[in-house]
Amino acid sequence: MSQQNADQVFFGATVTLADEQGAENTYTIVGVDETDLSRGHISWVSPIARALIKAREGDTVRFQSPAGWREVEIVSVDYRSIEP
Repeated sequence: MSQQNADQVFFGATVTLADEQGAENTYTIVGVDETDLSRGHISWVSPIARALIKAREGDTVRFQSPAGWREVEIVSVDYRSIEP
C-alpha cells in the first residue's frame, strides 16, 4: 500500500529542509522518547516539527527557534523506515 499525501509532512516523515542560506538539513519526526538530534530525529512537539506538520514539498515554513524566527523551505518529504 502506498502512502497517501507522500509529499505532505506528518509524524514519521523524513524531511529535508533548506535554510535561508541554502544549507540543507534532514530530520525525521519521531515520538518524544525517540528524539536524538545527533541522528536527526526530532520530536513531533518541537517548534520546527510543529511548523512542518501538514506542510508540503516546496512550502516555506516559519518557526520560532532559540535564536529567533527562522524560515526554511521543504526540499523533500520521505517516508522511509526509521533505523533504530
